Parts: sequence; C-alpha cells; structure tokens
Amino acid sequence: MKRSENQRYADVILPVRLNGAATYIIPQTPDFAACEAGSRVVVELATKKYCGVVESVHDGTHGLKSDIVYKSILSLEPYSKVSLREIGYWKKIADYYLCTVGEVYKAAWPFSILRQQEVKSRKTPEQFFGQLGQQERENPLVSRMPDLSVAQNGVFAKIGEFFASAHKPVLLHGVAGSGKTEIYVSLAIKELEQGKNVLYMVPEIALSRALQSRLKKIFGERLLVFHSGQTVAERRRIHDILSYDSQEPVVVLGTRSALFLPYRNLGLVIVDEEHDSSYKQSEPAPRYHARDAAVILASEFGSNILMGSATPSLESEYNCSIGRFAKVELAEKYYGAQDAKVEIIDTVAARKSGQMKGSFSQQLINEIRRTLERKKQVLVFKNRRSYSPLVECANCGDIPKCPHCNVVLSYHKYNGTLSCHYCDYTVKFNGKCKKCGSTSFNYPGAGTEKIEEELKILFPEASIARFDADITKSKRNAESVIKLFSQGATDILVGTQMIGKGFDFENLELVAILDAQLILGVQDFRADERALQLFSQLIGRAGRRNDRGKVLLQTNNKEHPVISFLKSYPAVRKLNTQSINKELFKERAEYKFAPFVRMIKLTVKNRNPQKLDAICETLSLRLDASHAGEISGPFVPAIEKIRGEWLKCFYIKLKRDKALLENKKTVKRIVDGLGVGSSSVIIDVDPY
Repeated sequence: MKRSENQRYADVILPVRLNGAATYIIPQTPDFAACEAGSRVVVELATKKYCGVVESVHDGTHGLKSDIVYKSILSLEPYSKVSLREIGYWKKIADYYLCTVGEVYKAAWPFSILRQQEVKSRKTPEQFFGQLGQQERENPLVSRMPDLSVAQNGVFAKIGEFFASAHKPVLLHGVAGSGKTEIYVSLAIKELEQGKNVLYMVPEIALSRALQSRLKKIFGERLLVFHSGQTVAERRRIHDILSYDSQEPVVVLGTRSALFLPYRNLGLVIVDEEHDSSYKQSEPAPRYHARDAAVILASEFGSNILMGSATPSLESEYNCSIGRFAKVELAEKYYGAQDAKVEIIDTVAARKSGQMKGSFSQQLINEIRRTLERKKQVLVFKNRRSYSPLVECANCGDIPKCPHCNVVLSYHKYNGTLSCHYCDYTVKFNGKCKKCGSTSFNYPGAGTEKIEEELKILFPEASIARFDADITKSKRNAESVIKLFSQGATDILVGTQMIGKGFDFENLELVAILDAQLILGVQDFRADERALQLFSQLIGRAGRRNDRGKVLLQTNNKEHPVISFLKSYPAVRKLNTQSINKELFKERAEYKFAPFVRMIKLTVKNRNPQKLDAICETLSLRLDASHAGEISGPFVPAIEKIRGEWLKCFYIKLKRDKALLENKKTVKRIVDGLGVGSSSVIIDVDPY
C-alpha cells in the first residue's frame, strides 16, 4: 500500500479479545498532533466504535500489510493519558494468565466502550486535592498514628527493615485479633508522609464497607474506596482523581478490581486476608488471583508489598520457604485475650439420642442460652444461603431444576422464589407441583434463612439477623446489619463465610459452626486447606477482648483430620498448624499439585454434547503431542451444564523450570489453534 512521507500510524489496544493491537492511521490534522503512546482514542472495529489506548506510534516503515486498508482514528479523547507503566502491567498480566491485553484493558477500564459521557463528580480533581492540602495543614497525618503494642512495634520495625534491605514481598502471619490493621495503617501513614500512594486491598465488598468508616477517621478525604458495587460515576471519579498529576498522596481501599486503577507514585500495596479465595477472578478474563497480580503490580511500580493473614495460603508459605517472600509473625493478641475454646459436637450421636432439634443439638442450644443470659453475642455460621437447597413434592417426589443448568433450584422463602445459584435463573414458587398439582412439599436441608427461622422459634426474645449474599445485595441493608451487631443491638447473627473475614465484634463470645462436613466434602485438592482457613477465621471472631470465647462445631464426621486438628487448636495452635501444613505440603508434592507445579485448567463448553466431545478429542490429541506437561482429562465437572452449555475439563500440570513460560505459551497456541470460537475454551491459570 502507498504511504505518504509524513504519515503516522498508531497501534491501538482495544477492549476486546484480540491478539495484539490494531493499527490505525493518525489523521494529519492539528487535532491529532498530540496523539502518542498512552493517548485514548475512538476507533471503529467491525462497525462498532471503541475507546482504545494507543500502545505505540510509528511511521509504518515496518509491519504494515499491503493487502489491508487501514482505517483512521475517529477522534482523540480529552482524557488523561494511560501511563506506559500501566500498559506494561497489562501486558504482564496478559502474558501470565494467557489472555489478551485487550481483555486486561477492558477489566481496567470497564466503561471504555464508545465515547465517554461526562460525569458530574462531587469534586473536581483540583477541588479534591486542594481540600487535602488544607486538611493536612490543620491535622497532619503523623498525629493520627495508631498506638502500637510492644509486639506490634517489633513487627512494624521488622517489616520496615525487609522493605529497605530485602526488596521482596513480605508475608505478615498474625493470629486473629493480633492487630494487623493497626500495622497496615501505620505503614500507610509512613508512605503518605513520603508523598506516595497506598493500595489497601480486602477480599469482599462487605469487608471494605465495614473497614471504610474506621479508616475514614484516620485518613479523612485521603481515603478513596473502589469496588464493583459502586456506580459507574463514582468509579469514574476515582479514576479521574488518580489520573491527576498531584503531589497529594491518597489511600485506595478496594477489592480486586482496584488493582487496575491508574496509579501514580505507588509506594505500598497491602493485601489483607491474602489467603482468601474471593481474590480469584473466575469470569471474565483475565482470570487472575489478586494476590499474585498485586505482586506483579508492586514489581512493575517498584513499590513495597505486604500480605497479611491469620491463616496464610500454602502458596505464600511455599514462597517464604524458597526465599521469594520474607515472613514476619505476630503471635500475640492485641488485647491479650486467650484463644477461643473449641468443642466438637457429634451430630450422629446427638441424633441417635434424640438430642437434635432441627439443625441444633441440645448442647448448642444450651450454650447459646447461657451466652445470651450473660448479655453476650452469638455468631451462627452456615455455609449455604437460601431457606432450603431444594424443594421436593411430598406426593410424587418431583424436584424443580434449573432449565439452563444441571442443578436443582434453591428455595428462598423471604421473597417466595426458586433460584439457580449458577446462572441466576429465578422463578416464583406458587407452592404447587407442576407435575401432579400437589401443594404438599418437603424442604430438606437448611440454608441461612431456615437457620434464622429456627433460631427465632428457639429464642423468641432474642434479636436475630442474617448476613449473606441476599442481604448484602443492598449496601444499606449490609451496613445496617453489621452496625447493629457491632453496637450490640443484635443478639444472634446468622451468616455465610463472608462473616468470618476480618470483622471485629467486641461483645461476640460464642461462634457456632453448623454442618462442618459440608465444607470438608468438596472434591478439590485445596478443600482441607480452605476448610482449615475458614474454621480458623471463625474461631478468631470469638472472644477478641478480655473474655475467652467459645466455638461449638457440629459435624457428622468428627474423625476427619481437620476436625481432629481443631480439637487441640487452643493448646498447641502454632505447633499443630505447622504439623498440618507439613502434611498438606507432603500430599501436594506427592500428587503433583500447586504450589509444587504450575497448574492450568481448561474448561471446554458447547450447547451440543457431540460437538463438545469432538472438540475435547482434538484438544486432547494436540495437548498430548505437545509434551507441554502432565495432562489429565477430559473429565466431567461437578456441575456438567451451566447456562445451557455442557462442560468438560482438563488439568495441565507444568514443571516449575526454565521451560515453564514456553510451555504455557504452547498451551495458549493449541487453544487458539482449535478455531472453535473465543468462548468455547476457557483458560484458567492457577485455578482456585
């Protein structure tokens, strides 16, 4: 193709699944004179308009194809440029998680399609940073530094030494109630005083809401909160503020999506509850783990990174053992409280002796009553929302199923619906069987709704509330439930696993864990590790002040190794934790599971089962021929049909050696070469 002498071209990253950037002509007009790497532009691709980011500008001497007619950029957008560091970070995430840079860009700028509509911010960046300067003059940050205990001060100093000398990620293993938050805040203030920004990550929106008011008292207007539960306008406001070139540093409190904000001068990344599986993005690509992506972010920006947990992941423990991470331990509770006492209740024996009333053993009922009489609070954990996991016609035995997924529908009594927890299909439940017309139903099993109902019958004088995904859909409801329980206005709180993450309830004395075996029965190589982490987190909620807490765990599998470990948890916690971790590491190494190998999960999906089998056969042959790693599959997952598509999976185990990167690329090339459509094979690196 002919090219004019002064013609410039731009390689543009678009928010679509496209390998590489797309090349466009930069119009030779004054309006486009400032077009350069990082500029945001509007272009057309396949009749659709997108807001893209210029990756590079060149003269077209090399790389242009003579058989392609290149389109021109439509407009240069008047927004702050994307930094080259950001683009470099996107590329590293794309390379690691075997996706495209465009998919990472879409995650970073989810409102980038089409020309942006102007959003009325509560404050312009100028107003915002002007207010910060005034605030700092009136009340300097150093005056808000938390009072640390002797143990906390020692850990704070040691972390600072590692940051200064080792220049590697630091893992803070602090027992529940040890005051990790005070250390995070102290480190954040130190960074702000040096003019650097801080990213403070938490795994759940609910936890960020609970932490927000606490941090607001310390950081004031310097605290910016970012998560997917906010409006587009609010998220755009945070983007605009961070894109602004200012000397006034801020703290960003966010969930995993906050990793892709346009940071400038990032000094510290904090990953609280680093073990939590909520940090893993499952859909859509990039399917990243926020802890690992945060390590990449810190490396790209040259910033410090601190990961904290009372129950560190085996991956982080492994990285400490090989010297990739440094480790600091905080074994002393902030208020000097003892570890909670743990008792195991055998529900099989209790049921045989007539000591079960619905979901509760008589022993647990008595303990709840005694706790309430002492004016203390109770947390009841049940890892299943809804009223019942299914409804069954008492006459013909029919069980309603999701028309799109191979699962039964859960009954939600509070709004009278049957719902699928995989595709969100919901239908009104009229109490009449579609097969035989009967109005008599059984409701086997129990979710948080039924548990709440049973408690209200057992303890009619108590104030009882529920905290699960149905409640937290509403920001107002979620904040109200946590606030009332924190203030002591609620006696018993029923919740799913989100209630075990980092909350500090001063008057909580008793934690009850129901049907613990359901958590242990998951078919996954991480099942025991996750169960141990969850149980330990829940144990850590009880008795965080002067009074010793108590945990009653109901199960029909009291001989399980994790349950046996918990029996002696208070007395030899550290010794037993090391022992069980050693066993888990031994098992992982023997069967070649992470962290001793790198793992990739391939999920193949198709609406036609025959076509699915054909794709899997081709994929299996090509993977075997590549010798990229140890291949297992195809196998049928626990849920074999979701959203109308049938599923089969492969696991690929790759050695952690010099050939790792090339073997990962080989897997990507094989998947791309199938030619079956972008959504037919899902690549999940480091699956959770």
